[in-house]
Amino acid sequence: MNTAKYILFVYGTLKKNERAHDLLENSQCLGKGIIKGYKKIDMVYYPGIVVCENETVEGEVYIIDEETKRKVDVYEGEGYLFKCVDVDIYVNQEVLKGIVYEYIGHDEK
Repeated sequence: MNTAKYILFVYGTLKKNERAHDLLENSQCLGKGIIKGYKKIDMVYYPGIVVCENETVEGEVYIIDEETKRKVDVYEGEGYLFKCVDVDIYVNQEVLKGIVYEYIGHDEK
């Protein structure tokens, strides 16, 4: 049995009260957090994030298991629409090592 756990930062449709939050129904919420070095962009139906040196993105932080990660990978189009990347997440005066889904195909820095 795979018991891998991930710390996931979400900033759009996976957040509480958003349309895809049910994918995280069995996950523990650690609260609000921010990531640095990214900016949020609006792509009409959903947001994305892209690297941007002096920006920050606010969101929510969850502990997810391997099964939930697989579901989120499918939902996010991991590998062709978004890519899962390692990131430092700032939560309650702490820095946690986690993951976030970064938009692919946006070259503006």
